[in-house]
Parts: sequence; C-alpha cells; structure tokens
Amino acid sequence: MNFQPELFFIGEKEGKLIATAMAGYEGHRGWINYLAVHPNYQHEGLGQNIMDEAEHKLKSLGCIKINLQVRETNTRIINFYKRLGYKIDKVISLGKRLSI
Repeated sequence: MNFQPELFFIGEKEGKLIATAMAGYEGHRGWINYLAVHPNYQHEGLGQNIMDEAEHKLKSLGCIKINLQVRETNTRIINFYKRLGYKIDKVISLGKRLSI
C-alpha cells in the first residue's frame, strides 16, 4: 500500500503531541483528514498553521483542489474551515462500512 508520509503533520509543544492532521493526494483531489488540536491548545493558531502547511505541500504536488468532510452538526469546525476560505460543495458524500 502506498502512502505519503510527507502529508502527515504534527504539532508539538515541550515534547508533547498537541496537534495532528493527515492529508492525501491521489492525482485528482487532495484530502485533509483528522485535523485535531488538543483542547488545552486550541485558539492558538495551531490548526490554521497545520492547514497552511498541508495546503502548501498539496499544492507542491500539483493538487488544485482540496476536499474535506465535516459532520453537518459540527458548526464550530465548519466555521473554522470557512474562515480559512473553504466553502460547502453541493455534493453528497456516500460511504460504506466494510467488515474485516
């Protein structure tokens, strides 16, 4: 399985992991998944810094559009992404759970 380790991002403070995100690019669209900042360190710009770095790395790979998914009830995070310039796409997300 191929993966892109350069698209895994972490934020540390005093040797402690406090933020993370995972991105991917398959040649058509970029994706950002699992952006998280420890609650004690939110509102310090860490999420925006990680997003800026992820966007920069994806753009350097030739990516021209980034997708991400947020639960529609998570309005706080939706507003965070809107402040970063993301807009709601008029698409339907489908999913299927596979049993292993």
